[in-house]
Amino acid sequence: MKRRLLFFLCWISASGWLMGQTLEQSLAFARTQSAEGHTELALKTYQRVLFFGGSAHRDECYSELAALHANLGEFERAAFYYDLIYQSAGTDSLRYEALFHKTAALMLQQQPKKAILELLSLPKNLPEPWLSRKRLYLGAAHFSIREFDLARQDLLPLFGPEATKEKAEFERLFRQAEKVARKSPKTARILSMIIPGAGQFYAGDIKNGLNSLLLNALLGYWFVVTGINYSFIDAGATVTPWLFRYYGGGIRRAGEILEKKKEERLRKIFQKVLTTIEVER
Repeated sequence: MKRRLLFFLCWISASGWLMGQTLEQSLAFARTQSAEGHTELALKTYQRVLFFGGSAHRDECYSELAALHANLGEFERAAFYYDLIYQSAGTDSLRYEALFHKTAALMLQQQPKKAILELLSLPKNLPEPWLSRKRLYLGAAHFSIREFDLARQDLLPLFGPEATKEKAEFERLFRQAEKVARKSPKTARILSMIIPGAGQFYAGDIKNGLNSLLLNALLGYWFVVTGINYSFIDAGATVTPWLFRYYGGGIRRAGEILEKKKEERLRKIFQKVLTTIEVER
């Protein structure tokens, strides 16, 4: 056991010495791989430099690892490294930048409430441009959880006193967003129970609404024809399972379609809000 431990310690020591001789070369190699789009290799190399280099190139490694994970869509890992940057940063600017990157990663993970908590940890008396950036991120996070009044409060200060036209468009878009958000999946399902396809029409999905209406109408016609030509017991045995399958499925999908359509419309509305803010700025 002692021999194994001694061997392990010698191996670690030798590996550290070898890597110390080639640390700059490894870092240069990682930069090259990252620039050429070899993300996985760049990740492994930066992690090796971070492990053997200690604090020598810590900030660069943290930053690159966070960016590389974000490019891969691994936003949880990206947020982890941005948090490390925040904790080790030597200036307020670096800390703020890291926190905003972490907030963006949380938003991309569909965790806007966590993003809001991170943003609220920032000082209230932030200097510009950090204050405007905080308001923008808070507005986006509040909008995504449909807290439109809070989102309006966050974003409205980004307009100057002369931006009367832009403010009017901003308010119009928020009224539109509130109208879209008020639509209820329960209402869509009830409408589809009364008239097949009505819930889809309510959601704004005309194509699926027509499909549901026509399909259920054809099944109803088939039921009646089968009942007249044979018996309604035969009609119930052959047609009813299909009728309930598509009728019930249409009811369930009406709510799902509404939620999907709401998300799409709200995303488009917020893109227009951002365009309005960008025009003003």
